[in-house]
Amino acid sequence: MRDYYDALNDLLSNALSTQDIEEVPLEQAVGHILAKDLLVQYPAPQFDNSAMDGYAVNDMQRLTWEVIGTIAAGDESAQFDLKPGQAVRILTGAGMPKHCDSVIQQELVERDGDRIRIKEAFAAGKNIRYMGEELQQGEVLLDANRAITPAAIGLLASQGYATVPCFAKLKLTVFSTGDELTPLGQALAINQIYDSNRPMLLSFLKRYRFLEISSGGAIEDKLETLKTRISEAASTQDVLIFTGGASVGEKDYLKQALEELGEIEHWKLAIKPGKPFGWGKVGTNTKVFLLPGNPVASYATTLLLALPAMKRIAGVSIDKAKPFSFKAKAAFDISQNKSIRRDFRRGRLVNNEEGLWVELLSTQDSHMLSGISYGDVLVEIPPQADVKTAQLLNVYPLAGALD
Repeated sequence: MRDYYDALNDLLSNALSTQDIEEVPLEQAVGHILAKDLLVQYPAPQFDNSAMDGYAVNDMQRLTWEVIGTIAAGDESAQFDLKPGQAVRILTGAGMPKHCDSVIQQELVERDGDRIRIKEAFAAGKNIRYMGEELQQGEVLLDANRAITPAAIGLLASQGYATVPCFAKLKLTVFSTGDELTPLGQALAINQIYDSNRPMLLSFLKRYRFLEISSGGAIEDKLETLKTRISEAASTQDVLIFTGGASVGEKDYLKQALEELGEIEHWKLAIKPGKPFGWGKVGTNTKVFLLPGNPVASYATTLLLALPAMKRIAGVSIDKAKPFSFKAKAAFDISQNKSIRRDFRRGRLVNNEEGLWVELLSTQDSHMLSGISYGDVLVEIPPQADVKTAQLLNVYPLAGALD
């Protein structure tokens, strides 16, 4: 069996982007993947300006100045050339007058008519935002292969970008497989279950705007039916996800169907939940992911493997495509852990005066969706390693849990 990190690195190294590039209006670009480096078009700040409301003064050797005018943000008419002993009232963001030594915040100033005074000496060069101190023209503003965030939208807007070059969205279809599945809204027959994986994964993946997602419905366990549905979807989609049929049971025809239509690598991963996982392609270049049928395993392998690979296919750099994790202190002990599988257990975060802790939920089996529903994170338990209370462990946030 392959270790999780070995499998993840393999996936990301081989998930190469072949996406077209399109110009996207800035207001619609959040969540898209930036396709090219964008450069600083204007220095930031574009001109020397005041960092706060106060008084711009000349000559820091004194404690009193004569006020000769006012400058507000965007004011083009007021151009002042200060002489020693002169000051102007200045508002935040306003351009600096000539020969200004410092801006004294208004809270420190006493004003009497056209005279201002301070009680003690003030340093030079204070409260002034100097031209280009944040960004220099021609530098890289945003590097390519990243998801565009709301903050990045603000940065791009400040530089005058009306459109941005982005990789085209990946077209993705999610299927579920199995004769035991009953659509929502219909009564359950004997030994049938509702199709929960597909709605869960569809809602999970719709959070990512670089994906254009559709539901492929449920497919019965018949080889020719599977091949027909896969061929139809592969003609228009970039990625196909199948939940169920990833194991090697007598009626799990999905792997056979995919092998006859393309190529598939079927891994047995040393992780829990999610031991069976498949990855490959069909048609010209349609990527395929085979997820376990157990709902928690399906969710976990999407978060830890399929989603990072899709980010990479969509154009995200390898380092940014890897799943986000952070450290939390274990609020539990595990002794005599002999498992060779890396265990991703469901946990809840607790933040107190002693730091950030994670406690395990009682529902840990791979068919128990309540553990995912009530949990905040997946807690990584290393293979064949005991865990002591307060030991730092990797935790992976569950989608939406920490919003």
